[in-house]
Amino acid sequence: MYYYPKLSNTDLGFIRLGGPGLANCMFMAAQAWIAAGCDETRYITPTWLKFSIGPYIRRERDKRNYANLFKSRGISGIKKALTILNIKFGGGKCLYFNTLGNYFSNINQYQPQVKKYFESIINPEIITSVDGSDLRECVAVHVRLGDYVPSLRIPISWYVGILRNITKINPKQRIILFSDGSDAELADLLVMPGVERRFYGNAIADIWAISKCKLLIGSDSTFSAWGAFLGNVPIIFSKRHFPTVYDGRQLEVVLGESMEIPSSFHNSITPAKDSNA
Repeated sequence: MYYYPKLSNTDLGFIRLGGPGLANCMFMAAQAWIAAGCDETRYITPTWLKFSIGPYIRRERDKRNYANLFKSRGISGIKKALTILNIKFGGGKCLYFNTLGNYFSNINQYQPQVKKYFESIINPEIITSVDGSDLRECVAVHVRLGDYVPSLRIPISWYVGILRNITKINPKQRIILFSDGSDAELADLLVMPGVERRFYGNAIADIWAISKCKLLIGSDSTFSAWGAFLGNVPIIFSKRHFPTVYDGRQLEVVLGESMEIPSSFHNSITPAKDSNA
């Protein structure tokens, strides 16, 4: 039995046309990897390379083609093409993974294996600029705008209120802002004390950077959630259209319109004690 994360309907084996974004594709890849028992001889490497016209029309910095982000692990290249042909003509059985399943609930108990898998396939040069020691005392904020219609967006005013309450707890808190929006759209956040916008050059590097922070203020996006999941980072949402990320094993809350920081999260915000003091 082979296990293949088929990331879009038009998957040509070396490139796919359209289909889900990176974060949603990561569910398919992770589910297939776990189902294969982390066995490279049964796992067909996904077709990450993608072409979509949307990012070009919207003039986004990240064109979301995911070229060169990942190394192959499992059956790849010519062997992948031959294996798929063999399956098509009845020479083997294959279980396809082409849906999101139940999101993180399907993989929550396998978090160490999933993290190890993505660590092993990310091209090292893609994340060289991500400095975990610099980020570990930072709060990450992810604001999804670009391809989201207004009804899916979280108001900037909510983020402003949340950050104000964070700085009441820790006035010197460093806050790293990740977003696909323009500086003009994010202006009310960028003028706030301690807020610094960063883009590490591609989607997986930003997800990796979020995973190194101590707390995430998330958008209603699985992009946010993957960053938290890979690093077991506590999460505060305004809303979340998908099931829980952690199933109770880590701090996670959906506040709605409230901007108050729950007391259970205060320890994630207060400054770390100096061990040399």
